Amino acid sequence: MNEFLMPNVIHYFPPHIANIEEFKRIAKVYDAQLKQIWIALDQMEDNRHFDSMEASECTYWEKIMQIKLTGEETLEDRRRNLKGRWVSSRPYTAKKFKEVLDAMVGEQYYKLEINPKEKYLKVSLMLEAISKDGYIYDLMRAMAPADMVVSVEIIFNKYRAFRTYTYAEMSKYTYEQLRTSTIFKAKLNTYTHLSKFKYGELSSYMYGALMNGNLPER
Repeated sequence: MNEFLMPNVIHYFPPHIANIEEFKRIAKVYDAQLKQIWIALDQMEDNRHFDSMEASECTYWEKIMQIKLTGEETLEDRRRNLKGRWVSSRPYTAKKFKEVLDAMVGEQYYKLEINPKEKYLKVSLMLEAISKDGYIYDLMRAMAPADMVVSVEIIFNKYRAFRTYTYAEMSKYTYEQLRTSTIFKAKLNTYTHLSKFKYGELSSYMYGALMNGNLPER
């Protein structure tokens, strides 16, 4: 709490009353109660913003927006879901789809492809967002025109992600873990790999592309 706003009831008593022990104790009780009120008011203010909502406030809005949870979402995931649903209002332009996905999963964790002529919309999710594929599909399907094909896919680990690992290291994991674990994904484009490219070759890539494997082999 801001020190300037800290309660100090004794300060408002006349001097001849403030020096009485009973009123000093009464003032301390009031100070404690007023501090709790300020904390509650601060939380109410935080609950007005999706980025700082507490769990109970998320539950309230999830019921209103009819958002179904899998049970694996963190508080941050729930906030992103609410933010994504909130910004998914019309018009449904390419920019609007991007705003929704940015809010829900983060701009570095997906690829969006929209082809109006072929009438399809494709969202490719990085492994970090694998638990949201069903929810993302439902929302994209609700936003996209009825005659547009909507698909959501997961970008699984590829062979290149395992080149720096020995067979003994990989044998600790199941086949499914090798396909989906973000441990390997995070180490894909290390600085060692990026150092093989010239600055001019990398300058046209966004940060997300540099970190998520959209570079040619070297």
